[in-house]
Amino acid sequence: MAERVKQKHVAPEEGSGPSGTASSVGPLLAAARKRRGWTLQELSKHSGVAVGTLSKVENGKSGASFDTVSRVAAALDLSFDKLLGPNNPKFASGRRSISRNGEGLKFGFMSYDYLVACNDLVSKAMIPLVMTIKTRDVLPKSKWARHQGEEYIYVVTGSILMYTEFYEPVQLNQGDSAYIDSMMSHAFANVGEGAAEMLSICLTGSLSELFAGREEIAGEGGSAVDFRNGNY
Repeated sequence: MAERVKQKHVAPEEGSGPSGTASSVGPLLAAARKRRGWTLQELSKHSGVAVGTLSKVENGKSGASFDTVSRVAAALDLSFDKLLGPNNPKFASGRRSISRNGEGLKFGFMSYDYLVACNDLVSKAMIPLVMTIKTRDVLPKSKWARHQGEEYIYVVTGSILMYTEFYEPVQLNQGDSAYIDSMMSHAFANVGEGAAEMLSICLTGSLSELFAGREEIAGEGGSAVDFRNGNY
């Protein structure tokens, strides 16, 4: 397999401690790396994520952003769902998944918390995230998120200020929504009086576009799933 071209990756909040939900993803990343037989240095080389960041995440000393988890999953030849979802059987044609209030895999860092809903379903064409926007100060531009695909954003509670690479910041209040190109750097800040929560649905025409341009990812049982022809 040809080595993927990496973009320089900056840790979202270098040196920040984990949030209350941050540590749950760390052991999953560590286990996946060890199954591959890689050192932290090897994973860093293939994912573009700094060794220090990987070490902190695996040991629960720092949170993992969506961008970090996506890069690590792609480097380990795993889909995001396969890495985070439990080992439940893959659905065939009729696909359905239900998450009760508060259920799902939780991770995050000091600025945002994430909840991945319906993570029992593998090889999905979209990633549903419930994001809690905790920061009231926008991150430096070098630390804004940027990943493959497109993204639909819906504000569930509170008010947020959405920053994007090519547009002026815009305030989104409860019930407002936006649709963006996720390759455009973006960030969020809480500007309301209370908590701010939003639904973020990350999707593309294919999972290969969402996960670092890969044409195949590992499916159930380790078999390759080819998304170029819609075979999923």
